[in-house]
This record gives sequence, structure tokens and C-alpha cells, in this order.
Amino acid sequence: MSPVREYYNPIITNLLREHDSLPQENVAERKNFQRRILFLMTTIKMEELENSYI
Repeated sequence: MSPVREYYNPIITNLLREHDSLPQENVAERKNFQRRILFLMTTIKMEELENSYI
């Protein structure tokens, strides 16, 4: 696993747990968690891509 994944995976896992613990009715809060998770996943991919050119 890449170092960037090792750094961000625990954060993403915690966000997923928080997201899953929210009731379905909290749509806005759940979407906020989804956006944060997607942002971190995109950050990981960009870092890995960037590091592949070094």
C-alpha cells in the first residue's frame, strides 16, 4: 500500500463509520460526509499519479 493510502485510509474509514451511523433522514449531513470521502479518495489518486512520474 502506498504511503499516502496508509495515511488517509484510517481517516476515510472513520468518516465512513460516522456516515453509516447517521439516520437515513439526515440527507444533508450524509452528503457532506460523502463529499469529504470522495475528496480524500481523489487526493489519494492524485498523489499516487503524481508520485508515479517521479
